[in-house]
Amino acid sequence: MHELFALAARCRALTGWMRYLGASGLTLAALALLALLRDRLPPGELLLFLPAVLLSALFFGGEAGGWSAAFSAALAALFLFQGEGFAVSDPAEALALVLFICVALFVVYVLQEFSKAIDRRDDETAAAQALATKTERLRRLYLQEMAHRTKNDLQFAGSMLQIEAHALDDESARAALFAAASRIAVMSRVYALLQHGDISDVSMKPLIGDLCANLRLALVGVRPIALRTEVADCTLGVDEARAVALIVNELVGNALKYAFPEDRPGTVRVRLSRDGDDLTLTVEDDGVGPVSAEAKGAGVGQKLARSLGQQLGGALVIEPGEKGLRCELRFPAPPR
Repeated sequence: MHELFALAARCRALTGWMRYLGASGLTLAALALLALLRDRLPPGELLLFLPAVLLSALFFGGEAGGWSAAFSAALAALFLFQGEGFAVSDPAEALALVLFICVALFVVYVLQEFSKAIDRRDDETAAAQALATKTERLRRLYLQEMAHRTKNDLQFAGSMLQIEAHALDDESARAALFAAASRIAVMSRVYALLQHGDISDVSMKPLIGDLCANLRLALVGVRPIALRTEVADCTLGVDEARAVALIVNELVGNALKYAFPEDRPGTVRVRLSRDGDDLTLTVEDDGVGPVSAEAKGAGVGQKLARSLGQQLGGALVIEPGEKGLRCELRFPAPPR
């Protein structure tokens, strides 16, 4: 039905003479069909012109429909009724002709008003869609600008913490401030992705890849440690992406700090994979295994990671692996 009205709209957009020519063609086709079937038609044969009038009004506009009604009446008077020329001598035939003209013009009027209503609805729909598109574009721009400002504010806060850390003599306090600055930097990366991508979802592959690259630069240096990532091509909401990024930051940071003492070589692997309706985050290393109780930073990081895992609806499992430590978090994946 929608395609039919779309075709009718294109036909009504034709030039005037083409629309009248189309209406004339439909009327002549109705006359030819009537002449062919005249002997088989019951009384009221004039009604066979009504489909031509209806189609003319629908496809070529009200003026062309009115022309089709007048042309049909003239053809009926000339070829179908008794009389001379266009004069109709039989009163019954004359009355039938008048009634036909009235009915045909009424049909034309109804179709013209119906077409106007359809056009108004289409115009209103197009205007509503344009407004919705503009509103969505403005909303995206606003949220991206908010993400940009949030990212800048977080970077500024992280820089201030680092400056304060450098000014401290207490080693434990300095380490705590550096750890806080690192966590703020993780959140800043999430908002950096929002600034340039989708304002509601965060792609995890570039987020974890960028995060691990920065951890490699900050904590590996020239040590013989490889950091491998294998991340499924998936997206998470802002809160979930932030939680996963913070977990990766804590677990990978702990592995790089404590799993390979005295320049021991090794590998840290980070994997985020989809398993049915769940996502599984795995961080494992082939280092020395569970760290000692004296490593307070590792303990704090693991507690934070466990808490964030619970927020995601999962439980972080930390256990000895084949050659080191294995940390696994399984949590519900968003719908595809």
